[in-house]
Amino acid sequence: MAAKFTWKFPQKDFLVMRIETVFVSILAVLVFIVSFYQFGSSFLIALLFTLIFLCLYVLFSYVVQRIRTVEEKYNLTEKHLEVVRKKRSKTKKEKVHLKDVVHHKLDRLFLGGYLLAKSGNEHLHKHLLFFNTKEELEKFESFLKKHLRKK
Repeated sequence: MAAKFTWKFPQKDFLVMRIETVFVSILAVLVFIVSFYQFGSSFLIALLFTLIFLCLYVLFSYVVQRIRTVEEKYNLTEKHLEVVRKKRSKTKKEKVHLKDVVHHKLDRLFLGGYLLAKSGNEHLHKHLLFFNTKEELEKFESFLKKHLRKK
């Protein structure tokens, strides 16, 4: 039986990506600082404006996720990686043979990465990867390293 690893991004309980959380946190701190100094060093007003900003962001994020439904399914086998990307009614399929992979890079902090693979006339094509958990990323990396050696 052939080895296989599959995952779907985002999961059903997904709200925000890690990089998005970091960015929004930085913006929330800036909103707090600006409103703190703008309204005469009032801690409560600054906190209120920061909470309003965060609530609006979460609301808009939720609405955008429901309107622009995006789903990516990854299927990794010993010979290839197949990615099916769905955006509302459009479906795009990519298939990358592991023998064509030249380089890969994974980011453990933000749970993402990419594969560089040869395509056609020796041009390199970048294939983006997204993970829900650090365990998925580590399992993918160990699977990939194990089967890339078999080139």
